[in-house]
Amino acid sequence: MPRRTIRLACQVCDRQDYDGITAAELKKAIKDGWKEVERFQTYRQSCKTYENREDEPPGFSALEWWTHLGYCPDCDAE
Repeated sequence: MPRRTIRLACQVCDRQDYDGITAAELKKAIKDGWKEVERFQTYRQSCKTYENREDEPPGFSALEWWTHLGYCPDCDAE
């Protein structure tokens, strides 16, 4: 079974239905209309949390759960 280690998010809307997809599913999403998709961080980095805020690296945000960012077809059409 392929590893589902891609967490694709739209830069405009809050959809999360592409969280946990495979590389093949990412290619299909791009073919189906996702635009300007770029890798943001690794899967491991996207899941990382810290017990203490002092341990967080500069610029860290637990809200940045995605590995890849782009524009979904719905938002690109607007």
